[in-house]
Amino acid sequence: MLGLFYFMRITIITLGLVSLLITGCANLRPLSSKPPESAIVLKSPAKFPGFLYTVTFPAGEYHPLYEDDGGYYYQAPAKVIGHDILTYMLDGGLYVERTNSEPTKWYVIDPQNGQKSMGRCTSLPEHTLIP
Repeated sequence: MLGLFYFMRITIITLGLVSLLITGCANLRPLSSKPPESAIVLKSPAKFPGFLYTVTFPAGEYHPLYEDDGGYYYQAPAKVIGHDILTYMLDGGLYVERTNSEPTKWYVIDPQNGQKSMGRCTSLPEHTLIP
């Protein structure tokens, strides 16, 4: 049982490092341009699969906080819940590409090392975009 726990942790760390290499070149910075929407409101929690884990985003208003060359980071109104063998509370939110007004990805930040992981918004629950 303990061996499976360590395997899962190593897998998650490895995936995080790969995602850091893929997204590490993005120049994350505070907002300096106008996002397409001032807020995104989820009517109910959103659950997305990752590789060997699941993340659940709370219902509520997501506001833009950061941007990079590709889009805008909308912060969740409360902690995001990550589930693998254990349950974690993470900072995170939704990502909107510059060519879109709808969220296309989700992101979470690992509290231990500040590493960002992203995934695709496969099926977003009912939501409202606030201009």
